[in-house]
Amino acid sequence: MTGSSMVFKGRCVKTIGRATSWLFPLVVLLVAAQALPRTVQASSDVYLLYRQWQPYDWPDDVPSATEVSRSQRGLGWRRQGAAGAFGVDYDYQPLRIRTGEPAHNGHLHRLTFGGHWQHPLYRVEARAGLAGTSNMFKHQAFHSDVVNGRVAMFRAVSEDSPLSLGVGGDHRFGSFRWLPRVRWEHAGDNGHWLMDLPVMLRWQSPDERWELRLEREGDRWATLDPAREVKSALYLREWRTELTYRIGSGDRLWPALVLGIGASVDTRVRYRDQDAGTLDLRLGDSLFGSVRLGW
Repeated sequence: MTGSSMVFKGRCVKTIGRATSWLFPLVVLLVAAQALPRTVQASSDVYLLYRQWQPYDWPDDVPSATEVSRSQRGLGWRRQGAAGAFGVDYDYQPLRIRTGEPAHNGHLHRLTFGGHWQHPLYRVEARAGLAGTSNMFKHQAFHSDVVNGRVAMFRAVSEDSPLSLGVGGDHRFGSFRWLPRVRWEHAGDNGHWLMDLPVMLRWQSPDERWELRLEREGDRWATLDPAREVKSALYLREWRTELTYRIGSGDRLWPALVLGIGASVDTRVRYRDQDAGTLDLRLGDSLFGSVRLGW
C-alpha cells in the first residue's frame, strides 16, 4: 500500500467518523432495543422486491432532454417478536437522468438496519445505515452524507388509548428535519387501520390479503461525479400510494406472492449539476407496478 493511499483512506475514516457522531445515540438505541427480553418466540422472514415506474417526463422543454427511467430492486430480512421487530434491508435504484451534467452516476444503493419496539406506553422506530452511489462504494471514496438514518418516538395518551403523540426525524421532506407525529391504530371487523400523520395512512383487510397505503417517501444518497472530484448528495422524495394483494402465506418451498399497483405523486429530485449548480426538479406523477416474494 502506498503512502498516498494510506492518507486517502485515513481521510475517509475521519470523514465517516464525523458523519456518524450525530447517529451514535441512534445506534446505541438500536443495540439496547435488541437486548430487551422477548416474551414469546420470534418469527422471521426474507423477502425479494422489484418495482418499476413508468418513465418520467423531463420537467422543462429541453430539445436534448430524455425521459427519466426509474426502478427498484430490494431484499431484506425481518425478525418479529412480542416487543417489536428488527430487520436488515438493501435496495438498489437506478435513477437515470441523462440531461445536463449530473454530479452523480444515477446508481443509488442503500443498506439499513433497524425496526420498531413497543414498551408499555412508549414506541420507538429507528433505522441507520449507508446510502450512496455505486462509484462511492466501488472506489471507497466516502464522504459524510453516506451515513443516514431516521428515528421516531411516541407515547400513548393512556394505557388503553389507540392514540399516541410523538416526534420523528428523517429526510422524507428533503433535508433532515424533526416533525411532530400523531399515531392512531385500530383493528376491527373492517380491517386494521393505521394513521401516522403526516407520513402515512394504511388500511389492511381482515384476512391480511389486501392493503392500501398512502405514504410519504424520501431519503438522501451521498453522490460522486464520474471523476470522483465533486462530493454532494441527491434527495429523492414523493407521495406514494399503492394497493397490494397477497397470494399465499409463504413457506420454504412456495413463497408468498404480493402484487402491487400504485402511483408516485409530486416526485421531486434535488442534486448537483456540474454546469447549473444545485437543481430541485419536479419529475411529476408516474404509475408503477411491484412484485414481492416472501418466505
